Amino acid sequence: MKIGGFLKQSLIDYPGNIASVVFTSGCNFRCFYCHNPELVLPELVEQNNHISENEILDYVKTNSTLLDAVVISGGEPTIHKDLPAFLQKIKQLNLLIKLDTNGTNPDMINILLQRDLIDYIAMDIKAPLITKKYQEIIGDQFTFLQLERILESIYLIKQSKIKYEFRTTLVKPNHSIEDIRIMSEALSGNYYLQEFNSDKTLACTNKNSSFQSSELTELIAKTNPKLKLIIR
Repeated sequence: MKIGGFLKQSLIDYPGNIASVVFTSGCNFRCFYCHNPELVLPELVEQNNHISENEILDYVKTNSTLLDAVVISGGEPTIHKDLPAFLQKIKQLNLLIKLDTNGTNPDMINILLQRDLIDYIAMDIKAPLITKKYQEIIGDQFTFLQLERILESIYLIKQSKIKYEFRTTLVKPNHSIEDIRIMSEALSGNYYLQEFNSDKTLACTNKNSSFQSSELTELIAKTNPKLKLIIR
């Protein structure tokens, strides 16, 4: 499994826990606002000095008394077939595991759930669950088949017995207040609205901007009451 980055300690990536964060290389999406292009674009991925699994496992094992968890992010972790084997090694150290995913590989998510290899899952919802809207974020290569797989992942996550969250990075003009309302109606649990950061992106332009906090605060009162909408 190609690993392009490793954060030894984080207080914000796994709610309520001290965690190491592993960033896998490679992704099947090309979100224009992506803030980790070096983990997505093949030409940049190849330039990375990849970190070995053993190096990470050695650190985590040595410092297991100072950690509660390990977060697996990316890129997109679920494109790696050897992900379950890597997570099994972390589990043997009695640490919690959180997975960040775009939801396009429900088969892998199901394997991880069935084997009790994850304790928390965070899934990115890019846009209202319509092919055309997703294409505005990812590009024309996004297909209806991928959308179906995303819907399957949402179902698996909502039916699971582990902690979970959904989250959306909001970018004007690609998202609207109505888009957020539509997305929230399809979800449950915690739904995080993340502010767009233009400092480093894959392909943002000067036309892209963030929502005002007042706009989002007003929206919260109008959304699905079964959903906990949180501005991050």
